[in-house]
Amino acid sequence: MKTRPAICNRKRRFASVEAAEEVARTASVKLRAYRCALCRQYHLTSRTKGMKTPRWELER
Repeated sequence: MKTRPAICNRKRRFASVEAAEEVARTASVKLRAYRCALCRQYHLTSRTKGMKTPRWELER
């Protein structure tokens, strides 16, 4: 997933995929964590096409 600089600056950043998935787990909508090519940290997205299903979602 390619993130534009303006979008990256507006999104919340997480240092690890675990931290991002913890927030995604408690959200009211389905969110996925992905590593940003610009800032090298993790963001959340509601887009799921072509993204791997998180382990915690499979365990439900």
